[in-house]
Amino acid sequence: MQAEKALRADKLIKEHMIVAMGAGVIPLPFADWATTTAVQLNLVRKLAELYEVPFFSGLAKGLIASLVGATTVRGGATLIKLIPGIGWIAGGLAASVLAAATTYAVGKVFMNHFASGGTLRDLNVEAVRKAYERAFKEGQNLYEKIKKEASSPDPYEQLRKLHEIYQAGILTAEEYETQKRKILERL
Repeated sequence: MQAEKALRADKLIKEHMIVAMGAGVIPLPFADWATTTAVQLNLVRKLAELYEVPFFSGLAKGLIASLVGATTVRGGATLIKLIPGIGWIAGGLAASVLAAATTYAVGKVFMNHFASGGTLRDLNVEAVRKAYERAFKEGQNLYEKIKKEASSPDPYEQLRKLHEIYQAGILTAEEYETQKRKILERL
């Protein structure tokens, strides 16, 4: 039962992390922060439901703010967005990483706290600070992994396109087989 809850909690955390990544790229300064906070609050609410822990929105907001407040760089990432053009891009990328990593860390802290029988009322932010920092680093690494996976082309789609190019007569049979072999080696 606990293992099943942990799997469901991990799934919730990753889903909310991906939504937070999107929130991070909102070009309006501080809108990204507000949206990410709402995503994190929803995550804590769902984790509380999963672990059958009473949920208090105001208390949860305060705990999240206390945890994430340690990540002071977050404010700087959103302030960069005040610079038109390049600031939106640079700030969006930085805020996306921070939104993802903080959401992951918040989720992991609350998941572990609830799984050990804790509630919102007895979470000691100072006591879980190190766990938050470790989870934040894990979240940054997971963000990079997700980004890399999203940017790598689908080999099946590449094979389909390669076949179309071959059928159109653009590639010789030898060129086609060479390229096909390279794609298949990645599977």
